Amino acid sequence: MPTEQITPQRLTAALSEAHAGVEVRDVRVVETSVHGSERVSTADRIVLEIDFAPGADAGLPARMLLKTFLDRPHAPRVMYRTEARFYRQIRPELSVETPLAYGTLVDESDGRHGVLLEDLSLRQARFIDATTEVSLDEIRALLRNLARLHAQYWETPRFDADLSWVATPLSGGMHDTFRSIGLELVRDQLEIEYKARLVEPLGRTLDELWSYLWKAQEILASPPSTLLHGDTHIGNTYLLPDGRAGLIDWQLMVRGAWAHDVTYLLVTGLTTQCRRAHQGALLGEYLEELRGGGVDPPAAEEAWVLYRQAAIWGLVLGWLITPPGNYGEAVTSTNIARLVAAVEDLQTFAALT
Repeated sequence: MPTEQITPQRLTAALSEAHAGVEVRDVRVVETSVHGSERVSTADRIVLEIDFAPGADAGLPARMLLKTFLDRPHAPRVMYRTEARFYRQIRPELSVETPLAYGTLVDESDGRHGVLLEDLSLRQARFIDATTEVSLDEIRALLRNLARLHAQYWETPRFDADLSWVATPLSGGMHDTFRSIGLELVRDQLEIEYKARLVEPLGRTLDELWSYLWKAQEILASPPSTLLHGDTHIGNTYLLPDGRAGLIDWQLMVRGAWAHDVTYLLVTGLTTQCRRAHQGALLGEYLEELRGGGVDPPAAEEAWVLYRQAAIWGLVLGWLITPPGNYGEAVTSTNIARLVAAVEDLQTFAALT
């Protein structure tokens, strides 16, 4: 929404949904990061300083981050709806490390959605991407966070009840859009010379990649299912000074097989050499974290096959489809190179045949 629409009255209404008695007297925009700035992919981010009426802050911080779109949406509206619903319905019951949400702004008349979030800079969060050196301990912290999320919703009956709206790997959410226009979007992106060059070693046509993708999606839609972040490339994570690590950007949240999240994180978060050396042990640690969360995890051999099969999504729908302007060429090319290497050395095509 335009900054002039970020009024005390609108913020009071949004915050009052979960915080009775709150009253905003004044609000100031102190920083704006817009789509296309390479740290902002599909939404704009606005840092707000808020003055509350005396005794009416409901324990809320005076500094918040508003995630929205200022002018027009930069992605299909379903992505904004999914994230707003995640923060409204699911975030309050989570114990995983992810930003706190204080309120949502939804205007169904024009499809505008916004989420008032914790400003992670107040906890000295460090935001990273595929060009950042990430240690094994930092990856382990992220895997523990994923395991907590996955264990909490492992085979939950709520997917047939209050969470039935959550998309699957085959339908709902963005997957309807991917099915209808995704192939042509990727085809257009492969007109970019460096993207086409990076995928050449695979020796497959785009149509073949597309076919393998949906074979993988059918497998990842099979039980056991859990709640997935859905877009766990390393750029959607952050690191905290106390050693914890968290997840941001829940616009592609789905339900499905755990390997979708785990494979995408390990492949984009580690250099190819480091991943090859440590992925087996890291996968084993993740499975043990699931067990500690009360889940009977898949056997190691079964998990390894699913891990291999899941690599195709991040390549095709994670990064080949993504315009370079979203994150910049360096981040985009690094992710694609790592994913191509993973599809090759994990023999993903053979695992899907």
